[in-house]
Amino acid sequence: MTVKTMTVTKLRSNIFEVVEATKINKQITNIMLHGEVVAEIRPKKVKKFDWVGYKKILDEASKRLSKYDWSDVLEVRKRSNIRRYKGW
Repeated sequence: MTVKTMTVTKLRSNIFEVVEATKINKQITNIMLHGEVVAEIRPKKVKKFDWVGYKKILDEASKRLSKYDWSDVLEVRKRSNIRRYKGW
């Protein structure tokens, strides 16, 4: 990741290039106004889904469900496939 510093005037004339560099090269751009850094443009962090943690949570939940709970779940699934409003 590279870090660049530029003035507001330079940013105004090169905004599309700065945004593309941020998106493609993960560039961070510091923006200066009157010799002082006042803002920065940085790439958005993408949070990846934790499938391993999700599986652990599901496994723990399934351990706590009794066989009666599972039969209820299966019954609800069966009923969800039935067409409720036959006249429609």
